[in-house]
Amino acid sequence: MVDGPVYKKLTLSLHPEEYEVLRFAAFKRKTSIAGVARELIRELLEDEDDIRDGMKALEEKGDTMDWETFKRDHLGLQG
Repeated sequence: MVDGPVYKKLTLSLHPEEYEVLRFAAFKRKTSIAGVARELIRELLEDEDDIRDGMKALEEKGDTMDWETFKRDHLGLQG
């Protein structure tokens, strides 16, 4: 029986500037670079899920609203 999550290993090459940004983010969060990378990947995947859910809801509803109507009715902005 394995305790805790099981991870797959990933090798990733970054530009030096990207690496330094991740290293700094890890330092600020008091975690590892891998921890920051996992967090960013989870956020990206959650965003992708939200987009897919929104697109599915639009398809199921069968009708859409134009941008000007959305701005007026939902954001209170005048076109």
